[in-house]
Amino acid sequence: MQEKEVIKLLQSLKDDPAMGGTFDFHKSWNTFANRYGFDEDAQEPNYTLRDYVETYLWQFTHSLLKPMAAVMAVFVFAVAGSISVVGAAAQALPGDQLYAVKIGVEKVQLVLAADAQTRSQLRVEFASRRLEEMVQLAAQVNSSESGSVQLAANRFKTEVTNIQQELSGEGQTEFAKTVGRKVDVYSSTVASTGNDLPEQVLGEVEEILEETKEQVVEVIITAHEAEQDEDSAHELDAALDKEIERVNVLYGEAASEAIATAESLRSEGLYRRAFQVLKDFAFEAELQE
Repeated sequence: MQEKEVIKLLQSLKDDPAMGGTFDFHKSWNTFANRYGFDEDAQEPNYTLRDYVETYLWQFTHSLLKPMAAVMAVFVFAVAGSISVVGAAAQALPGDQLYAVKIGVEKVQLVLAADAQTRSQLRVEFASRRLEEMVQLAAQVNSSESGSVQLAANRFKTEVTNIQQELSGEGQTEFAKTVGRKVDVYSSTVASTGNDLPEQVLGEVEEILEETKEQVVEVIITAHEAEQDEDSAHELDAALDKEIERVNVLYGEAASEAIATAESLRSEGLYRRAFQVLKDFAFEAELQE
């Protein structure tokens, strides 16, 4: 069949009822209205400006309420620790289905923190959680699955980096004291579980904790040099005692002169120089090994 013949055939069929021809909308509407109880003479409504404005406002407010409702839902989960999902998520480890909920709740807590001090305290708490997760995973997995431990360690390092950023702000002396005590706990935890941690992970964690200790000492020393207060001196004495003990354990008699010099500088209130003497000695000793 040629193209012209096809066109002629279609034209002849255009009014055929089977092809939808001679369709009468009004007649069909009347039949439909009678069958289902509608008004045959229904007219299209006339909308006023007020109708359009009210419709727009309704759509606009509801579009806002949806994200607000989502935020409120997360807020409820953040503050209502007794809710089963949040309670279960609190025990989740990286890789668990509820771990994303756990991290999401923490992010909401940071957003809702009333002030910088509260946010800083949350940072410390979250770092503690990441360390606990790392330790638990290290105890559960074998050496062939050490990748999950590395990921957990990276999360811990990220939280510690966040703490370091908080410490870099002004007026963080009290926070530095809290962090200093907490880092000691972190170090003890890592030391007690070192056999379960891959060697690379252990080295990375110890390194970032050592960096944080040094930053804490720097913050407190700076505050002490400005104010010469007893509280800062007490914190520095405790930190210096721990550093002297560490150097003595690592290097023994070889460190006696450096330790004596640090003690002498401490008696003069020269804490910065005392810490520096021990640091320089440790650096030179490592080079000679």
